[in-house]
Amino acid sequence: MNRRTVLAVALPVAVAGCSGIAGDDGSPETEFLDASGDIEVRIDGEQFDLSADRFQSEHAEEYSLAFHLHEFDDKWYMEGREPVTFAEGIDLLPHFEYERVDGGDVLRIDDEAYDEREGATIEFAVGGEAVDPTDYELRDGDSLLVSVST
Repeated sequence: MNRRTVLAVALPVAVAGCSGIAGDDGSPETEFLDASGDIEVRIDGEQFDLSADRFQSEHAEEYSLAFHLHEFDDKWYMEGREPVTFAEGIDLLPHFEYERVDGGDVLRIDDEAYDEREGATIEFAVGGEAVDPTDYELRDGDSLLVSVST
């Protein structure tokens, strides 16, 4: 499964900044999402550097319009027809992987794995409030925090 597939049809729309997409018959379809917000990842209290080129859509070999970062700011961006959950968004970032295994969160960044089944604590918060990342659908303006303690 290629988690970071970019839909070719969405790219011109995102670049043009359109707010809707027409159906095959010309009728309006679901409004095109164009959302963003702040994002921070902390590991053992230290802020993780998301500004590194390997995480930015401009430099990544594979990235998704559904959830991505840009080199010009410290925000996340969500574009497309359907919102993504917090977990899906994190999983779509280059060099990040998220999954829930046996009820525990597992987060991989680069080659480092943080696994709650092995003693790590992974917390997901939106606007300072804890959320279940697999249930929470992102909204424009959300301030996201992923906090990992080993």
